[in-house]
Amino acid sequence: MSTRNNNKEQKEETILIIVGSLLIIISLILFHYNEILEVSNEVYNDIQSKIFKEQTSLNSLEVNIDVDYVESDTNVPHEEQTSTPNYIAFLEIDKISLRQGLLPKESYYNNVNFHVEILDLSDFPDVVGGNFILAGHSGNSNIAYFKNLYKLELGDLAKVYYKSKVYKYKIVNIYNENKDGALSIYRNPEKTTLTLITCTKDDKEHQTVYILELMGVESY
Repeated sequence: MSTRNNNKEQKEETILIIVGSLLIIISLILFHYNEILEVSNEVYNDIQSKIFKEQTSLNSLEVNIDVDYVESDTNVPHEEQTSTPNYIAFLEIDKISLRQGLLPKESYYNNVNFHVEILDLSDFPDVVGGNFILAGHSGNSNIAYFKNLYKLELGDLAKVYYKSKVYKYKIVNIYNENKDGALSIYRNPEKTTLTLITCTKDDKEHQTVYILELMGVESY
């Protein structure tokens, strides 16, 4: 009888140990859920980026741009724009509450040290198969217009308002490039795209590139 009771107690103790261990594991997973999710997203984005780069490597475009993490306004040019900005388009990303006007390419202030810059090689949104390329600083200064781009993920949306139409884009690739003055843009040339460039968060050696493809166009 005592042997049977001992076996029963051992089984109950084993069950309690197993249940307790499972509860501890579940608690640890829940406690670190955000960290686990962040790592998973990074791994997924990295895999997708490599696949995308391999598929589009023959259609890459090199641009010369350096964007920085601007920590304060001490290194920002103090020259002020004397007239009201003549914006020709607006970039809007609801997820990060970004709405920024864009100046003509030929404007003196179309420069990352004053605004979000439209690069010289950029096509405008109404060019079928074109690539609208924008660059901006991140950081804490008043010119860090792209400071929250790091929060974006694959599938997130952006809009460009241009010539009474709204162009709607979706992120299809995110990847990093060495910060050495030249940067490669990998995209599908059969798609009309929007490219966003900024410095990589917590990394002074790289720049991050966001490739978005056009999903639709509407009048407004």
